[in-house]
Amino acid sequence: MLKKTTLAKAIAYALAGVALSAGAISNAAAGVTTMYNLTTSSGDDNSANTTNPTAGNSWALTGNTDGWIYGFATPAGNPANTVAKWVGTTGTRHAPFGYTAPHLNWAIDFNGAGSGEISTFDAFNRYGVYADIDTARGAWSDQALGGASGWRHDLDVGLFRSNITGLVTLNAQGILQSGTNFGFTVFRGMNTAPDYNHHGGWNGNNHNPTATNSRLIGGGVSLTLADIVAFSVGSNNPAIPPVGINTLSFLAEANQVYTIAIGGYRNGSWVDTIDGYRLTVSQVPVPGAIWLFGTALAGLMGFQRRKAQKA
Repeated sequence: MLKKTTLAKAIAYALAGVALSAGAISNAAAGVTTMYNLTTSSGDDNSANTTNPTAGNSWALTGNTDGWIYGFATPAGNPANTVAKWVGTTGTRHAPFGYTAPHLNWAIDFNGAGSGEISTFDAFNRYGVYADIDTARGAWSDQALGGASGWRHDLDVGLFRSNITGLVTLNAQGILQSGTNFGFTVFRGMNTAPDYNHHGGWNGNNHNPTATNSRLIGGGVSLTLADIVAFSVGSNNPAIPPVGINTLSFLAEANQVYTIAIGGYRNGSWVDTIDGYRLTVSQVPVPGAIWLFGTALAGLMGFQRRKAQKA
């Protein structure tokens, strides 16, 4: 019987092969559409903001939680008639991909392979408005707490979709902060819960690679443990480096929407260290045979994990 480490290596080798072969399949740039929620904290309208938030050499779009799309702290609504204004979607008051849950910061849609960027600068270059794209430096894991937990109060949540099956890579960089680190948790599907409690910790055991349950966003979000497809792994031990910090990859199925949670990894506290970020999202196509091979191995790994838990 194959061990988990052997399976993990096999998947890594398969994905490496995909990355090497993908360039020969297609070098075409993707038609990328980025979409932005144009509110700030408490649902304030940010749709007319033409002032660069980095102009004063400190992040100007503060106020902690943003991302409300149906009104501050109110239940979900009609995706074709949001309270928050959007750019990049099918209408000024339209949520991306028919999203009905209360909280969302951005979305990105791919037509083919290539790359795109989520940032306040991309929003301005495309749409003439500086969107509030930021997160606390400790939203995914808080240095000030001394432990591994983060805080969903300042967590940014976005959506990804592509019309092709491929290997997606996320790479995040801070705009003003130094020593930047970010963590991710990626879910298959979208939140459909009618309300969202943003006050609360999450990801409290992110230094343990087997403690996937702690990576659930919480606060009433409908995404489950079974929906997690990839996540960063922190570390409480200086001798053991974290995994998937700043850069994380996952296999994405064509036309499937994925939820991406992003936050600062131990760059400071979630309380008062808000800063902007650039998120580069790239995708290379995956041949069908490799896709099936990778998912089969992933399923076998899950079987082995369940078998070990029952033993």
